[in-house]
Amino acid sequence: MSTSRRGFLRGVAGVGAGAAATGLAGCAPNIAPAPVANAEKDPDGNVRLKVSRYPDLKREGGAITLRVPGEQNLLVTHPEGTTYAVVSSTCTHSGCPLAFEEGEIVCPCHLSRFDLQGKVTNPPAKAPLSAYAASYDEKNDELFIEFLGGDPNFPAVIGGKLFFPFADFPQLKQPGGRVEGTPRGYGKLLFVFALADGKYAAVDSICTHLQCPVQYRETQDDLFCFCHDSRFLKTGEVQAGPALANGNLRKFTVTSDATGVTVNF
Repeated sequence: MSTSRRGFLRGVAGVGAGAAATGLAGCAPNIAPAPVANAEKDPDGNVRLKVSRYPDLKREGGAITLRVPGEQNLLVTHPEGTTYAVVSSTCTHSGCPLAFEEGEIVCPCHLSRFDLQGKVTNPPAKAPLSAYAASYDEKNDELFIEFLGGDPNFPAVIGGKLFFPFADFPQLKQPGGRVEGTPRGYGKLLFVFALADGKYAAVDSICTHLQCPVQYRETQDDLFCFCHDSRFLKTGEVQAGPALANGNLRKFTVTSDATGVTVNF
């Protein structure tokens, strides 16, 4: 179910593939990216893996790079016992494919390190990896990876709509107000802004350059990617950095009435 390191370089697809092939030429000795496997989503948009089918994942201390159609590649790790952790599989420094060594996530290119939740523990990477909810059913030997999970205290997407009642989100009644969070049913961080002209903007948080998460900067009043310094307006338009070649953040149609703000997916 998995491939060799050579197979990774031949078969890797999606974000960071070019950077991966370039960077690995000078990678650290004895550290290889996690071998690749493929998986499909179930009807609910999630992934279920029979762990015994993936020898590189079954063993404690093992990991695989998982390719799922329509999603960025994942690094699925097995630190110990029945514990598994899932994060995005490309380094936020230069897009190299990641390895899992001695309980740490490591970039073979420039030795950035991350913990199991994707937090940077050693530079040169500055931005965290994206983390995904995962649970292991020991009885059925099945790992469940959820793509559409969200913050329990944040509104959920229902019927293709995300509603923010003013009673619960009064900051959206005033120009300059904002909310941010990960809605269940979408699974990625979302920003919603009340603009100065009385309109609203809702944008995704994934930078179009190498899929790093952008962050809101209060002082500059913009969205900034700390991986490679791309900058976006609150309405999603790219203004500076390498993302100029890739385009704007994903934007959503927003409507409002006397009761609140609705984001349409």
